[in-house]
Amino acid sequence: MKILTLHCDYIKFKPLKKAIAKPEELKEKGEIHVKEPLVVLTAVEKGDNDKTVAQLIEAIKKTASEVKAKNIVLYPYAHLSSNLADPDTALEWLVEAEHVLKREGYAVTRAPFGYYKEFELKVKGHPLSELSKEFNAEGLAVTPKQLIRKEEAEKEVAPEELLRRMSKTKMSFEKGKGNLKSNAEIGRELDLFVASEVVGSGLPLLTPKGTTIRRELIRFVEDEELKAGYLHTFTPFMAKSDLYKISGHWQHYKDSMFTLNIGDEEFALRPMTCPFQFIIYKSKQRSYKELPIKYAETSYLFRQEKSGELMGLTRLRQFTLSDAHIICKPEQLEEQFEEVLNFVKYMMKTLKIEDIEYRFSKWDPKNKEKYIDNPKAWEESQQAMRKILNKLKLKYVEADDEAAFYGPKLDLQYKNVFGKEDTLITIQIDFALPEKFDMTYIDADNKPKRPMVIHRSSVGCFERTMAYLLEKTQGALPVWLSPIQARVLSFTDRNIKASEKVLASLKEAGIRVDSDTRSTTVNDKVRDAEMMKIPYIIVIGDKEEKAKTLAVRQRGENKPKFGVKADKLIAELKEKIERRE
Repeated sequence: MKILTLHCDYIKFKPLKKAIAKPEELKEKGEIHVKEPLVVLTAVEKGDNDKTVAQLIEAIKKTASEVKAKNIVLYPYAHLSSNLADPDTALEWLVEAEHVLKREGYAVTRAPFGYYKEFELKVKGHPLSELSKEFNAEGLAVTPKQLIRKEEAEKEVAPEELLRRMSKTKMSFEKGKGNLKSNAEIGRELDLFVASEVVGSGLPLLTPKGTTIRRELIRFVEDEELKAGYLHTFTPFMAKSDLYKISGHWQHYKDSMFTLNIGDEEFALRPMTCPFQFIIYKSKQRSYKELPIKYAETSYLFRQEKSGELMGLTRLRQFTLSDAHIICKPEQLEEQFEEVLNFVKYMMKTLKIEDIEYRFSKWDPKNKEKYIDNPKAWEESQQAMRKILNKLKLKYVEADDEAAFYGPKLDLQYKNVFGKEDTLITIQIDFALPEKFDMTYIDADNKPKRPMVIHRSSVGCFERTMAYLLEKTQGALPVWLSPIQARVLSFTDRNIKASEKVLASLKEAGIRVDSDTRSTTVNDKVRDAEMMKIPYIIVIGDKEEKAKTLAVRQRGENKPKFGVKADKLIAELKEKIERRE
């Protein structure tokens, strides 16, 4: 038996038509709506028995207790398995589970068996909101991860099979709303990144073109941070568990970390940069005159994201964050928060990041496992953030149980082409870690005081920002971010030498340019350049070669401009690049 439990705000479902010859008789034919349920998607398999069902019931009760759910929805879901029990047996065991759970005091809704159904649900965002398990016929519960490890340990994969997997590529992609392409589809079409089964999910390989976009974004961020007074650090990609135990990540975040043993010591790949920069801060005594200190780093981070959430560049297991931490006096907090928000707004304006919703993410005092237990500090820091947001007249929504484990945050939310909401940029107020790391500064009265910390990203995760920009522009990136900013086409073979001279002059001017001098029609070459979303297409024919001019066609224009001087085009391109257009 395989199950997937989803702790939801709600689920709506409606039976549509028969999926088997003799489905269960419908008790309700309309839409069924259950609020605050634990939804249990269930596939009953061949060989399941009373012990299997007993394990199912215990697993449901355990998860329901952990997430404090009283409403259970048993939802038959055949897609979880290819080894399904016969319908009569499957229905029998589901009915048995329903009756037992009802006797235990749960409000149980069982979706009708044997029908195609439409359903809509909203899954909560806490660590226990999505869990999967499998029960074997002996009644032992095992996770899919354990099964995979067991199978891999027992079976050696042949080299030819690995090569087949390495060559495997996805041939089709799901379209978003309005038939928009996802960043995964655009990335493949424009040769920006590669997803490889033998490398692993959530670990894309950026091609030279994709790397160019990432490099330009990083240069932009780092240059602007230096102008704004940030001090850049470079810290290790891993650390001993001791560091994360001090910060609290080990206690509150370990399930999302990659851990490893080296000798007799336990290490972990870093999920955040803050503990490392706090060690730098503590390396010497600090004076109030030094504050605020603004540390920034282009950080390589690692998190154990769920496989079902991994897609394209949106959510990864290794990613790059525009990370920074402002260490300031408590009385500087409001001013520094406003300064950070203005900096983020400037970055978004430059990148034309729009359609953002501001979310004030707060703690849930009932969720003792997720958050540091200091109600007074939580209330004070949340009041401080609310005061700042109201003063700035920022339009925002409030969300409980979405804070970081160490403090409230302002999340800048966006929706991808599928309508799924995700966080692009975050600004956090931290009252807890300065105390955990015993961070101090000597104030004007010559006494040690405790600083406050603002955690912030300027454009968020670079890969996710790339995904946002690719989906928003559908690959037609602005000139400064385009991997290839111009392409030179020869009209005929006799124009190749002249085309090569133009190519060389553009390269010398610092323009990212390539050429197409194939022996094919110019229409074919133009079409290929348009498909690759290249901003400027330059054609060299007999007329252009003789007049020493260019025929230039900008992306989105129907007709080229003739008689364009090379130096004028170079100046135009350089201006757009400098102004980040």
